[in-house]
Amino acid sequence: MTSHTCNGIAELWDDFPDFEELFLVSDANSSRIYATPYLINCIYLFVINLIFKAMNWKEELIESIKISQHAEEWLPVSALERDRISKAKQQFPMMVPVGYADLVDWENPDDPLRQLLLPSEWEVDDSGSFDTSGEEFSTIIQGLQHKYEQTAVLIVTQACAGHCRYCFRRRLMSRDVLVKETIEDLQDAIAYISMHPEIDNVLLSGGDPMICHTNRLKNIFNALAAIPHIWQIRISSKLPAFLPSRFTSDPNLLEVLQEYQSRFQIVIQCHYDHPRELTPASIAALESLQKAGCLLTSQIALMKGVNNTVDTLTELFKRLHRYGVIPQYLFHPRPVKHATHFQFPIVEGLELVETVRKRCNGSVKRFRYILTHADGKLELLGVIPGESMQLITKWQQVRKGIEKPELMLVNLHKNTCWIDN
Repeated sequence: MTSHTCNGIAELWDDFPDFEELFLVSDANSSRIYATPYLINCIYLFVINLIFKAMNWKEELIESIKISQHAEEWLPVSALERDRISKAKQQFPMMVPVGYADLVDWENPDDPLRQLLLPSEWEVDDSGSFDTSGEEFSTIIQGLQHKYEQTAVLIVTQACAGHCRYCFRRRLMSRDVLVKETIEDLQDAIAYISMHPEIDNVLLSGGDPMICHTNRLKNIFNALAAIPHIWQIRISSKLPAFLPSRFTSDPNLLEVLQEYQSRFQIVIQCHYDHPRELTPASIAALESLQKAGCLLTSQIALMKGVNNTVDTLTELFKRLHRYGVIPQYLFHPRPVKHATHFQFPIVEGLELVETVRKRCNGSVKRFRYILTHADGKLELLGVIPGESMQLITKWQQVRKGIEKPELMLVNLHKNTCWIDN
């Protein structure tokens, strides 16, 4: 029996022949009967789930923050894991979306969604980098990056509805890294974009931009609409998975998205990690965004223990495509400080991708397998076997100001997980 949910205590009766033994214990010295910790946790999740169903997105977010602050007290995890959750508060706090928590099998150490959210023993490893993409070199002013000639990136918030342990921008939310990178003066950013006609699209990123108040998003849209050479706005978000009510309980957001469709194309770059995230609520969120005129694309972070199996990735790509989310990028795991345990060799990734593509038709298999390097987006194409194995790569995008050969061969060891300069 797993603890995916406690939707109803009665459901558990069918799963447990010895129901009383699991949930109730008696005192040998008296006639009293006590609830076990498991029953207390189950009732807690059951009550939270009932409350959650009646919430709007803001109330749900606030409740998520509250339960995350005391996650070690109610999650059915070991004492060692409770200690890790407590210690994580001093660095990269655990943040569990209240509805999403219902999808996780908290008692299964190998559950992929559990690994996505629960602090790991391997996070003590401080190898790697807090800036694997060279964002420091791309920053023009605080909150504005200009790495690729045609694209400006606005970091509009440091907040998220949940904290993925692999996050490549975990520095924004890490308490042991004193950094503030979000946009403070929007007018300075707008002035810069206005003076650079080569910029034709703006990517809103974070954190999760969709956490922002709808009026803030509207103000950003309005400011960008005054720049004639901007034809597209892209928004990176995991809220369709983490907080789908953002798109189903706030009609003002959908009205704003519809209002600006006549000015520029709005693309939602959806972050999904696992097929289980495509719940009815998540699918409803995608449908709401489509009705508002948004184009949906998928950007999937490939992570060891989360989605690095053929069956998982194949199902994820197919189901996303089924609900109108166009395949775009599959990102090779980065050497993020305190998150290198999610990495695995490039050769294994290529073998995985090749097998997944063989199971998918042409419309599904068009995603690109990308290593996001400090110098640009490097597509991983294949290997030339031999005594000295070589990796075949192609630069899909290159940092402005530098030149790279379009195709490149890189010497590769079978255990190589990342390519440095």
